[in-house]
Amino acid sequence: MTTDDKNNVKGESRVGDDEVLIHTDDNLIEHASWYENGYTVAPFLSNQDYQRFYSGFLELFPRSVKKAGLTTPSDFHPQHYHQLIGDDYEAHLSVVEQTKLYDAEEFPIAMDVVEDRVSELLGVKVKSIKPFNQERVFHFRVIRPGAHDYNPLHRDVWQDENRGAVNIYVPLCGSNERSSLLLAPGSHLWPEKEVERTIEGARMNGIRFNVPGLVAAKKELNLVRPNPGENEMLLFTPYTIHGLSANENKDVTRISLEMRFWRA
Repeated sequence: MTTDDKNNVKGESRVGDDEVLIHTDDNLIEHASWYENGYTVAPFLSNQDYQRFYSGFLELFPRSVKKAGLTTPSDFHPQHYHQLIGDDYEAHLSVVEQTKLYDAEEFPIAMDVVEDRVSELLGVKVKSIKPFNQERVFHFRVIRPGAHDYNPLHRDVWQDENRGAVNIYVPLCGSNERSSLLLAPGSHLWPEKEVERTIEGARMNGIRFNVPGLVAAKKELNLVRPNPGENEMLLFTPYTIHGLSANENKDVTRISLEMRFWRA
């Protein structure tokens, strides 16, 4: 077992078959120069589009917090969310319910702009439309400092609905070398027989997750935080092992835009 001690995943588990999942599915990164690592950091939007997007985020997130039943001060900024919510996990879950599946109509700019940018980087035309139900959504992930708001280590594609996709992570506030997304470079090329995972959703820190979690791995994970900066994005395959992205800052909430894309 070579995972971080924080990955105290519970649940009935199994070792997988002798298959590399990305080789059996639609491999959107097959011709990318960063294929071996499984991720890259790249510029996100034009300055004008990014400013419009970020301004929209600053309006949309507080509105979502209010929909969850909380009152925000007039000078509220999303990076201070943890000061508003404190240790009230139930209240935090209410906010998460509002921020985890926004419809495309609420996206601050035309979603085509982001889809075109991701398509440009992949050399493959993609859309943020789920093949199995045609949903077109986006997600603001919210991680409070010092809280267990993060997922266990996992591959997104252990849930079938995420297979054949590619992911982006765009920092919006509080994302830095102590808080940005963690992933294991090259792990998308590991066969399933080299990892042990829970059969159903994982339990960690007393919290139940929908996604199965990594229990053990035969190889060193060597987790890294690629740490994209302002108006940059982390583009990565959901076949990589990632998670355990604790916010180790003392007094700032980490919020990121997260989306998935499939071949158009």
